[in-house]
Amino acid sequence: MKLMLIGLGQCGSRIADEFVRMNRTAESQRRTSIITGAFAVNTDQADLTGLEHIRSDYMHRILIGGRKTWGHGVGKVNEMGAELAREDGDKVIDAIRTAPNFYQTHAFMLIAGAAGGTGSGAISIRRKRYECRADVPG
Repeated sequence: MKLMLIGLGQCGSRIADEFVRMNRTAESQRRTSIITGAFAVNTDQADLTGLEHIRSDYMHRILIGGRKTWGHGVGKVNEMGAELAREDGDKVIDAIRTAPNFYQTHAFMLIAGAAGGTGSGAISIRRKRYECRADVPG
C-alpha cells in the first residue's frame, strides 16, 4: 500500500517527519518505499522549520493562518486551529493534488496530536469528498 502522509500541528508533523526518515531507511536497506508524499501543516513557522526529513519547500511544509497568528501558532486553542484549517484548507488540498505521486497513492494518513491547538483542531475539519479525489472519468 502506498501512503501519503499529512501531519497536522507540531505532534502530527513530527510523527510524519519520523515516518519519512523510516521510509528512507527502508528504501536504502530493503529497496522498498510505502510513502508517496509527506506534508506538514501548522500555524507555527518555527515548528515547521524544525523538521528534518519532510521537504523544506512551502508546498510540503504548509503554514496556515499566517495572517492571524503571524506564524506563532494558536497556543493550544483548538477552536482557532479548526478555524484556520477551515480558512486555509485549500492550500493543503492544492499541495496534495499537485504532488508528483498523487495518482500512485492508495491512502492518506492524517496524523495529529490530541492535546495541542492546530492538530486537534484541524483533524476534525471535513472537506467535501470530491475535493481530494483524482479526476478520473467514469
